[in-house]
Amino acid sequence: MSLFDSHYRPISPTNRLRVVAWLAILGMASQLSFPLIGVAQTSPRAHALSTSARLDQAKRLVQGGDPQGALLLLERAELQAPGASEIHALKGVCLALLAKPIESAEEFDQAIALRPKYAPTYLSSGLAFANFDDLDRASARLSTALRLDPHLPGARFNYALVLARAGKYAESEEQVDIEFADKQEKESALDLWRLKARDVYYQKKWQDTIDAYSKVLKFQPNWPEAYFAIGEAFYYLNLPQEIMPELEKAVALDPEKFTAHKLLGKLYQDTGRQQEAIAQLEEAHRLQPNDRAAIYRLYLIYLHNGDTINSSRLEKELQSSAAHEMAESNGEAGAAILNNTGIELEKKGDFTGALDHYDQAAETDVTNVVFQRNAALLLCKMGRPQEAIRRLRDILSLDSDDAETLQILAVANELAAGDLAKKRTLPAAQASH
Repeated sequence: MSLFDSHYRPISPTNRLRVVAWLAILGMASQLSFPLIGVAQTSPRAHALSTSARLDQAKRLVQGGDPQGALLLLERAELQAPGASEIHALKGVCLALLAKPIESAEEFDQAIALRPKYAPTYLSSGLAFANFDDLDRASARLSTALRLDPHLPGARFNYALVLARAGKYAESEEQVDIEFADKQEKESALDLWRLKARDVYYQKKWQDTIDAYSKVLKFQPNWPEAYFAIGEAFYYLNLPQEIMPELEKAVALDPEKFTAHKLLGKLYQDTGRQQEAIAQLEEAHRLQPNDRAAIYRLYLIYLHNGDTINSSRLEKELQSSAAHEMAESNGEAGAAILNNTGIELEKKGDFTGALDHYDQAAETDVTNVVFQRNAALLLCKMGRPQEAIRRLRDILSLDSDDAETLQILAVANELAAGDLAKKRTLPAAQASH
């Protein structure tokens, strides 16, 4: 789980689909030459619309916000005439805009059957599926569009967006890197760097996160997400001198940014600045009253300070939150399952999956340091000792006397200093029972 708020998740393709990407369909007839139907000199249907004219009129209706009117116009089109594929495709667009996924899919299927090697139809069909969160079918259609036309405008970028929405950040990043080769315009570069930044962030590639978000800031210098992400990356790379300016800038630009206040609170607590830690964590608690990690840190600070009024208040909140989580998802037991699954994945060599499970376990049960400790152990084994040190210091800010954590921290420090042989002295991950 990311520290990003929900509205900082990867860019949704929905709006782009409605105002840009579907123009692959809305604009394609201008590239085609359709024969007129019902020419006055040769047909009694002198006033009938040609296929191309009907398509043009329907497109104008869609662009003007009237997909229902466009659909009614297209229903009267001659489907045996040249251009029938484009009529089905545009009907698919209209039906998607009218939130009719089944009917939309049927129209796109007919369009593809009539013209199976026309890439723009696959693009618009894929984006329609994305609009309805059918990401598997969206991905299949968009990849086909790219196979048919690797340079189709909008196809690769939107394919990367769909992959990111599906949580396939490495694959999305690969598509973004390919797109970079052809896109140098400022607006295109900004879109690509934003997507690239989010892809590497969700893969926990921290140096790449810093680099990509720094590129974004060249185009968009006041984007709070970028400052927070860079600050978090510095945090996990254990570069404390670099963190504060980034997080403080994020909070200045977005005072309601819960995750920035929470991370600042952790930093202040780690450096012994207890009053500043309290202020940041209380603000995080105000913004997200049910976040157990913020509550637990505040509780420990107040308890350590002998503030029985506030520690008792927060202890009650923790108990209430734990009872709710138990009713909702069997919190502690769920965390134990995640942890043990992580151990099995680690044994199989799936370190990325194991780390994700340890992190989820730590978020599910914030009072159990075993899960964070297992994550730190794994980071040591993965050759990322600075990240391990950062996590171990987080544990010690909660319990400064935790012997196992202190032992692992000593090894992590030696690994960071270059003594790789110490990796053999690391203990095994601890299972939950």
